[in-house]
Amino acid sequence: MKKMAILISLLLLVPAVSYEMSDDSSTERMTEDVPETTHAVSGTPVDDTEYWALLVAVGVYANNPDMDRPSMLVEVDDLYHTLTVSERWEESHIKLITRENATVVNILQGFRWLSKMADENDVCLVYLTTHGFPILWDLPPFDEQDGMDEALACYRGFLPFQSPWSWEPLANPFGILTDDVINYHLNRIECSGLCVIVDSCHSGGFNDNWSYAKEADFARELAVDLQGRNRVVMTSVPEEDTSYGSYFSHFLIRGMQGYGDENGDGICSAEEAFRYAEPLIRENTGMRPQLFDDYPGELPLTEVELPPSIPEVHGEEIGKIDIIHTFQIVSSDPEGDTIQYRIRWGDGTEDYTGFHAAGEKVNVSHIWHDERTYDVSFMAIDTHGASSDWKYVTVTMTGEHEVDQRQVEQHWAWLVNDTRWLAQSFVPSLDTIAKVELGIISWNEGYDIEIAIRSNLTGDDLATAATTIQPTQDWETQWITFPFEEIPVVPGTPYYIICRSTTGGWGVAWATSASDNPYENGMFHHSRDGGETWEEVEEVDGSFITYG
Repeated sequence: MKKMAILISLLLLVPAVSYEMSDDSSTERMTEDVPETTHAVSGTPVDDTEYWALLVAVGVYANNPDMDRPSMLVEVDDLYHTLTVSERWEESHIKLITRENATVVNILQGFRWLSKMADENDVCLVYLTTHGFPILWDLPPFDEQDGMDEALACYRGFLPFQSPWSWEPLANPFGILTDDVINYHLNRIECSGLCVIVDSCHSGGFNDNWSYAKEADFARELAVDLQGRNRVVMTSVPEEDTSYGSYFSHFLIRGMQGYGDENGDGICSAEEAFRYAEPLIRENTGMRPQLFDDYPGELPLTEVELPPSIPEVHGEEIGKIDIIHTFQIVSSDPEGDTIQYRIRWGDGTEDYTGFHAAGEKVNVSHIWHDERTYDVSFMAIDTHGASSDWKYVTVTMTGEHEVDQRQVEQHWAWLVNDTRWLAQSFVPSLDTIAKVELGIISWNEGYDIEIAIRSNLTGDDLATAATTIQPTQDWETQWITFPFEEIPVVPGTPYYIICRSTTGGWGVAWATSASDNPYENGMFHHSRDGGETWEEVEEVDGSFITYG
């Protein structure tokens, strides 16, 4: 399983849009109410200051899986982990609500929990990430200059049918939280400092359908509505109408890890995290983060605890089943902490090493038993619990067959359906093709993939194989095997893998590289009319393995 940035290119009449994707499953941690006790928190000006957090990431949506955004679940999990590494935060003081649990009722209960637990000496953090949009009315207390309230979608935030004017789903009025409701509950929290972060991965179609407020207006209005005494409010809405990803959260979290510590005092404030993240977000995405700061001075959130570097991994990527394969891992740590490694082997098993000195090369070994391709993940964790991003290595284990052609980079994905066909040319070195593996992503039920082998892009199929693709929880890449009765081919002669579906709409995609033409012996193509005409796509290659 692989966590990666995926760009899903529609390429109908619109340009490619970015999408942040991961295989890592965020778990639900809805804590029970804990006793109202106090404790001393290191580095805080008041001895009985406690830190409390409500973290909400919807990420998946009833009725409309097309609106699912796994990146929200990845980032909220990273935020949870970053807080728990800090001495200021205890796990029992953090309520995490995600996925199908992120209903209106459960989120409001989370606000009530936060109001009950915090007192006037405490610091609170409220983090909300979901789709956001303006609604057509200003509901009581009638406080909007533009006549529209702002709303955030909960798990049931969309109706089970689409807008008659476009492909976008319609909001469910019983599955959203308006700015007025959120502000009401924020006002009930008695604390010395409150940080509110709204990372609204927002489908611009809501604005386009009605030709109302622009995205920047949405962000500004929402932030203004939520600001108040002793609050720091941060919001993020991209400039373009349709945007995917959780870049705002990603860079804010890096700031909280310690990269945002401007004055070198070892403490990361909310404002420092924003000042670190804001220029990076603008440079990398064009998004325009918003900060509204009514807190006197700086609102401290975490201590500096920089994570180890992403591990470097060396080892063979093609091997044999039932044989020990060894990989060498090494990572550094900015603070010189000792490091252990976590390895997910891609077959449902994982291992942890002991702790080693930063920079020490560590050998790890594993045996795979089934002939197929596996995405292996490596993470470095220091003695304080700070963890690196994942390093991914794709390995292919063979048994009775032999790997021939192979391209396993997965950074983009191209949608497939009954009219959108894709193709990848390749040049075999063996004289038969016994099976093909493709990197496939699926997020809707009932979608199939059929592949064909052709000697000519518009010619007849030499052989076909098909299967129904089961969706995965967080849009992980699946290596799907398509077996054939051995197809005789001429080594050194170009052939084509044709990828298509019998199903309309959007629910399945073929993972591809992003650029730089990693497979030099072939070219990627796409068709908008079911294979009648084809267009070349420069510098992109589909993720595939052929076996002889």
